[in-house]
Amino acid sequence: MFANERRNQILELLSRRSSVTVTELTGLFQVSLETIRRDLEYLEQQGALKRVHGGALSMKRMQSYTGLSERSTEHQAEKKQIARSALSHIREGERIALDAGSTTCELARLLCGSFQELTIVTASLPIFKILSENPGFQVILTGGFYLPDEKAFYGHLALDTIRQLHVSAFFLAPSALSLGFGISEHVSGLIEVQRAFTGIADQVIVLADSSKFETCAALKVCDLSPSFLYLTDDQLSDEIRKAWKEASLNIIS
Repeated sequence: MFANERRNQILELLSRRSSVTVTELTGLFQVSLETIRRDLEYLEQQGALKRVHGGALSMKRMQSYTGLSERSTEHQAEKKQIARSALSHIREGERIALDAGSTTCELARLLCGSFQELTIVTASLPIFKILSENPGFQVILTGGFYLPDEKAFYGHLALDTIRQLHVSAFFLAPSALSLGFGISEHVSGLIEVQRAFTGIADQVIVLADSSKFETCAALKVCDLSPSFLYLTDDQLSDEIRKAWKEASLNIIS
């Protein structure tokens, strides 16, 4: 097999998965460890992947957009696990902000059974409806222009509300995260809202199931930051965990 053919097959494998190991590739192609390392070095120079200890991560795995209703039926067990983990980062009586999204909807449901008093700010109509059922919660809905597919508000009216507030933590639920592109989103209207919430929070806590890691959406929200916490499920690969740890990024699951 020629080198170019082998390298194309490596990229094809990474188009379907977030990571590969050197051991896996040597067995698949029946070539030496040094040959695979040269292949990965070449592909990294082309910007097609990122080499990590023992393997490589995809840099160009693009996500397609689906609306909130469809996403709510995907990766449900993982989202519930992440939401339970998020509870330990909230204290009774705090003021927090919840991003729009299916994972934060799961968190909102758990908040109702876990706390008596909270102040919660959100641009999400479903989250507002869930939280407003708890009489001990003070819920602030930003208002603004409405995105039907996301059931969320955006625009200057939403931003004006957010910028008048302060929260101890913002639970950010992006579409995708990667070492190469940072935190990204599909819907342009949501990005300024996410950035505004990030700006008023003492702590940003990113909620992302393992399928979102080392993928990219069309629009960048912000860079990955060592000051953020990243909560995910237990299905995240060891290769990604190692690479993020080497980048001083704190993944918790």
